Amino acid sequence: MIPTITKNYQNVVISTGNIINNELGQRKSNEELYDGLKITLHSDPNSESVVVEVDQRHGRVLCATQELNSRLTENGRNEISIGAKIFLNKNSTECINQAVEALLNILNVTHVDNVVLAYHPNVSAVASATTLATTAKSPCSEGSSDSGSSSSVTDAANSWSARNGVQGIADLKLLYKCLEQYAFKHKIKQLGVADLDGKTLAELYKSAEVVPTIAQVNLATCCVVPAELHEFCREHELVLNTHSDPELLLAEEQFACLAPGYTIDWCLRYQVHVRCRSVLTAKGYIVGASQPSTDN
Repeated sequence: MIPTITKNYQNVVISTGNIINNELGQRKSNEELYDGLKITLHSDPNSESVVVEVDQRHGRVLCATQELNSRLTENGRNEISIGAKIFLNKNSTECINQAVEALLNILNVTHVDNVVLAYHPNVSAVASATTLATTAKSPCSEGSSDSGSSSSVTDAANSWSARNGVQGIADLKLLYKCLEQYAFKHKIKQLGVADLDGKTLAELYKSAEVVPTIAQVNLATCCVVPAELHEFCREHELVLNTHSDPELLLAEEQFACLAPGYTIDWCLRYQVHVRCRSVLTAKGYIVGASQPSTDN
């Protein structure tokens, strides 16, 4: 797959398909993504166990699309819930639009139930490594609701607002407005944000036309949630969940080994649950990547 991508496309979209079928769906998110991409991009083209197709028109590499569509249609649309999380490490409204459009197109749906934005423009490899190390030791589990602890284990200097400043908050608002446009068109039913401190969440909430209804906090601080964040979510009826995703989902050098010459622009994870049983029926990753233009 790699020679075909490198030769023909400056921008590509890569879909891992339903990773539950590959027994990858119960691991750390960075491991799931890496192994899912490895299967998609480096499997034997003649293998019958992994079906990968290249969409020449749109520059997409899609793994097991037919099986994914079967999972999505075996129950009625009103019987399943589709949630997604966008991971973004640079300020780009174009990336937000590309991610949502790819999500709707590849899943072949008219709308999704919720989208959470994780925006970390100043992420560092050190911070990500620390997050992963803390994740391994934490007794909490992803997606569990916070119990309401009122003290914080996070230094104020390490809060989202302190790390990203006034400009970071302004950029976050613009990115969020892009998601609001899809909410206005009923393509996204609920919006959420991840890893914001109480101050930033309150400022975003105040400026939003479609207010967030979901807030995620990293497992590094979930067991003792900052009081300001917990109080804001309680007063405004936001669902406060925990997660274990690192700020940088996949390091550049790791992705370069999988797709030489390309860098990740955005990444998203989707999960499909059967509503009445809360059963996870599909889970996968979609990545947008690009290589430098050769134009002078």
